[in-house]
Amino acid sequence: MGAREKLQLEKYTLDHFFERVVTLYAHTTSIGLVGQTPITYAELGEQVAQLQAELRERGLKYQDKVVILGISTANWAIAYLAVTTMGAVAVPVMDEFPEADVEHILGHSEATAIFIDDSLYQSLNLPSLDTISIVVKLDDFSFTGKKSDPAANIRSHLPDKIKQSLANEDEAETIQEDDLAEILYTSGTTGHSKGVMLTHKNLATNLLTGPDIFDFLNEDSVALGILPLAHSFGLNTTLLAMISVGATVYYLDGKPSPKVLMKAMQAVRPHAMGAVPLIFEKIYQRQVLPAINGNAAFRLMVKVPPLKRLLHKLIGKKVMEAFGGRIQGFFIGGASLNQEIEHFMQAAGIPYSCGYGLSECAPIVTGAKLEVIKTGSVGPTVKDVTVKIDKPDPETGIGEILIKGPNVMQGYYRNQAATDAVFTEDGWLITGDRGCLDADNFLYIKGRSKNMILGPSGENIFPEVIEDKLKESVFVEEALVYQLDKKLTARIYPNYTYIETMQKSKSQEEVVLAADIVQILEGVRVDTNTRLPSFSQIQQIVEQTAPFIKTPTNKIKRGEYIPDYFANH
Repeated sequence: MGAREKLQLEKYTLDHFFERVVTLYAHTTSIGLVGQTPITYAELGEQVAQLQAELRERGLKYQDKVVILGISTANWAIAYLAVTTMGAVAVPVMDEFPEADVEHILGHSEATAIFIDDSLYQSLNLPSLDTISIVVKLDDFSFTGKKSDPAANIRSHLPDKIKQSLANEDEAETIQEDDLAEILYTSGTTGHSKGVMLTHKNLATNLLTGPDIFDFLNEDSVALGILPLAHSFGLNTTLLAMISVGATVYYLDGKPSPKVLMKAMQAVRPHAMGAVPLIFEKIYQRQVLPAINGNAAFRLMVKVPPLKRLLHKLIGKKVMEAFGGRIQGFFIGGASLNQEIEHFMQAAGIPYSCGYGLSECAPIVTGAKLEVIKTGSVGPTVKDVTVKIDKPDPETGIGEILIKGPNVMQGYYRNQAATDAVFTEDGWLITGDRGCLDADNFLYIKGRSKNMILGPSGENIFPEVIEDKLKESVFVEEALVYQLDKKLTARIYPNYTYIETMQKSKSQEEVVLAADIVQILEGVRVDTNTRLPSFSQIQQIVEQTAPFIKTPTNKIKRGEYIPDYFANH
């Protein structure tokens, strides 16, 4: 029996969803930290009820706004479930957001409560904290703040607290499908932060799409959560979707550095993971390509397609072992996956599916089952969601991507002008992305409308496509393409580690000189241009000597590098 058949929802609200999950999987392990024994679903239900009782006792009411600020741990998940299933509104905030942005969100969201990591509580200067009556430390769920007992800890008096919580349920508001469940402030590349209003129905319908795509998931599955829970993609794929099938989810107790991540993979040996392309780009650039280019026999093999596939398969076995040896599927989203890396993953036998989504859609819009993926595509639309291409180009079929479905947000919180601007008169969400559909209704993303550049004869140039081509080079770690002084320009952060390794292999005394980098990058430009139409060929290269500044979701902040970017967007 598939995962979807196991969980039937008569009502699309998170409280109904969570009640069904706890009932179905009571004795199965649920969530926990890597290296620790996870709690059962029954225990998860008890901890959520316990926390709700403490929050009600301190005055938290239906539809009150509650900020959750901290790293992604089991306690973060418990806080989110407690807030949303009691009818309050969760306001997840990335722990990497600048201090000024956090302060703005506290005020703009009208938050009356906050869950916060103690380290952030001690280090951030947030004047709005003084106006918030309920402050809870995520580390141990201890309460502080003006109306709280600093010594209180919600783990005390468990039976009494739960009984009181249940006794208050009759007096509480009944949660409806269209009630607000979450306000998610975007971390966009333009510097503007808007509060996406997601309802219970938005979230409850969308969380079921993951198990539809990965139909192998069940209560015996183990997942490793490495994506930020404060981001819609991470929340869906590493919490809501996974608990919907009774899976066990492990979270890291800290940042997912490469060393920490590999150690966690070996400890957990996950069956499934949500991931962003950056993970696979780093593996390919820093491990696969150097291994191939550092071996004369391997360099010859990659020139012969059958031998190249065999080599990638052998390397893939090593990669799969590093992932713990049990991976059945990676669900990749958040950005485009380079096609060269896709080809490697297919030959290497690394199971994956690329999807497309956005915060305004809770977030999943498309995704393909493992057996029907198409290189370069993000798959067909998920159940009950419709994609339309507005004003497609007659030759390419590329146009603006519009979306309708039960997952589409109510609008932007306290920002009617922005809400009106993002919906058509007949109710379609304008995504700001451009793409096309093939005959099988598979979606292909070409880039952001606001980043599109007009070519010399009016052609549409998508910087993201060129950036992906550039990153196919072993010498390129990151790339950004834009127009500078009427010239198509590529700003490249070179793969310095690889370049130094190759130079030192010739002589231990050699070092990389500036002139070498200039020549290498010019070679990258010439080579990349052979694979691009004449109107979109790169005219000049700029060396980026440090990693690009990125959003918390690892997208380059284009406005930091492109002149007049904000003025033109």
